[in-house]
Parts: sequence; structure tokens; C-alpha cells
Amino acid sequence: MRVCSKSVCDAGTERWSYIDLIAAGLVYAMFGVAAQAAAGAECKPNHFRPPYFIKTMGPCAFDPETLSFQGEPAQQAKCLMRGMDQSRNLSPPMESLPPALAERVGNDTRLPSREGLSTFLSKQDLEWDFAAYLWIPVSRANNDDANAPLARYFVIHDTSGPNYGRRSFPGDVDDDTKINNLADFKCSDGWGKAHVVINRSGAMLLSHELSVPWRETKFEQAANFAGALKGLFLHVELIQPRRAAAGHSRRNDAQSPSPAFTSAQYDRLALVYVIGSVRAGHWLIPAFHAALDADIRNGHDDPLNFNADSLANSLEGVVKKLQGPEEMQAADR
Repeated sequence: MRVCSKSVCDAGTERWSYIDLIAAGLVYAMFGVAAQAAAGAECKPNHFRPPYFIKTMGPCAFDPETLSFQGEPAQQAKCLMRGMDQSRNLSPPMESLPPALAERVGNDTRLPSREGLSTFLSKQDLEWDFAAYLWIPVSRANNDDANAPLARYFVIHDTSGPNYGRRSFPGDVDDDTKINNLADFKCSDGWGKAHVVINRSGAMLLSHELSVPWRETKFEQAANFAGALKGLFLHVELIQPRRAAAGHSRRNDAQSPSPAFTSAQYDRLALVYVIGSVRAGHWLIPAFHAALDADIRNGHDDPLNFNADSLANSLEGVVKKLQGPEEMQAADR
């Protein structure tokens, strides 16, 4: 269903006014919370977690004063978009970014319009979770302090489960309902791990609206920052089952399916990246959970076997679909 105010519909184009969108989003949020309360589980940890302090600002040298990592945005992305190597140590920084990312991160080059993105999302049946909030900024740091910067980082995770131990993955890993059931990630208490969860068929669960400040990594939660990083990062989880690598115990989870993530996941991840960037007013800086928590004990290795070129290709595909006829002609010249 599309909602359109007569005062803002013109030339056959359906556009929502800011007030319409806020109202629609709030109404949906109320129903969404009620639905989650009926069907979801409580996810908030039920045991006390003592505060902890980190000894370093991480391999990418975070600056608590500027609330950013070292270097220009592209340099930051090359440092932050790296996972674990075969020895389970953090890989070296990327030598270069795929062009689709290199030309965008940190600036507002070729950001799609909210109107065009809203129409596209409506055609994808994503009005209520995503289009309804396009005119609302993303979260701000320091738990949404009005004087703090808007979210800058787009953190990519994988669920690292379910873990099959020494068993083989199911033959239909991309369609298996036990693996891809998004209901397993619903939390009636609002304590979902990430802002968005994407399963292997491309279906999405919005656990936290992108304007909601949230922390998922150990780095963000360190007592050193006194909550200042809450809202600086947006988080997306990709469903990825794991199994033990050859010669390891069944508790090991160093092996992912092949491919590690599906084309549908990369496409949806790129779309969420576009949505977050449009709402932030600049292209967000992608980061891996592994790089953020690399210097912290029991840090994570996700997203395991992620392909940056696949994300870049999906991003180009999404942006091309969002271009109007005039923009497409200019790009072909």
C-alpha cells in the first residue's frame, strides 16, 4: 500500500510529505512493537556484565576526540574492511577499495534522492520498514546527542551460526528454514543485536530503526568511551551458518558455506547501505566487526569470507536502478 498526501502528489509521482512519513512510521512502529511482544523472545542478557576498559584504540587508531578512525574516509575503509586470515589473525589493510566504494565513502557524491529511493522501496514492498523513515536522520553519537555527529560507520557482521560442528551443511543452505528463519532474531524486549538482519534469500528483519542509537561490538561498549560511541555505528547482520574446519573440534566455527554470502544478501546489504547513507547525508564508511574488535580478547571474526567486490557490484546495481532517465544518459556519455 502507498500513502500519498494530495498536497505533495504531482505529475503522477507519489511522494510523502515529512509529516505523513513521521505519522506513518510512528503508527507502524506501534503495531510492530505489539507484534514483536506477541511473537518474539526476550533477548536482553540476564546476567550482569561488568564494565571493561580497552588498552588500545584498535588497529585502525580510533580518535576519541574526533570520533573517527585515522586517515581520510577511503583510508579508514581500507583498514576497517578486513577480516581474519587462515591463522585467525587480522589480515593486512586492503591495498585498494573497489571503485564503487572508493569514489563514494565519506562524501555525498551521487547520493540518490530521497524521493527516488522512496519510490524504489515502495516497489520492493519496503515502505513501512524503510521508506517511511527516509526523511528522518540516522542516529547520532553519544546516545543521540543533538550536538554529536551523525552515524559515520556501517558495520557488517555475520551471525556465525547455526554451527553444524563436524556435520556437513544442508544441501539447501540458502533456503533451509532452520537457518534462514528471521523470527529467531526477533526480540520482544527491543534488544535485537543489529539494526537489520538479512537472511540468505534476501529477506530482512528491522530490529532497530536506523535512527535508534545501538551498540553491537565490544569496542563500542568499552568503558573508555562512557557511551560516546552509541549511535556512531549502524549494524547489519548477515545470516551465515558455520561448521568446524578440518582437524578441529566440533566447537570450532572457522568454515563458512561457499559462497559465504549470497547475491541476494549482497544486494540487500547494498540497499541498506544506500538507505543509511542517504539519511546520513554522506556515504557511510563500511567496517567489519572483526577489525573493530581485533585488539580485544575474544573478539569476533565476522563477516567471514566477505567479498568486497560483490558488495561494490551490488551497490552499482542499486544506484543504477535509482537513477532517473536524465542521470542515466549523463552517465553513459
